[in-house]
Amino acid sequence: MKNTYSKIRHTFTEDGKPLNAIVYGGLVKPDEAMANCIIEDLGEGFQLGRYMLTISNDGWVSDDLEELETRLFEWMQRQGYEYDSEK
Repeated sequence: MKNTYSKIRHTFTEDGKPLNAIVYGGLVKPDEAMANCIIEDLGEGFQLGRYMLTISNDGWVSDDLEELETRLFEWMQRQGYEYDSEK
């Protein structure tokens, strides 16, 4: 099975609170957000931006999902993921 850039929406539970996210490359662990490649959907009205991407110790917040996906896809490519399709 090859790794892909395909994406799905999923809600995790972190510290008893829902964490809405877009999961890329398949859902690895449905109960553990940080075990997956995700962009967190913070919802509308979050002051710094709607979406948050964290890779290692770096983080970005933006209203522009495409900008964050570009950063994530570059990282995923370096990790051996191949573009397949969007779900």
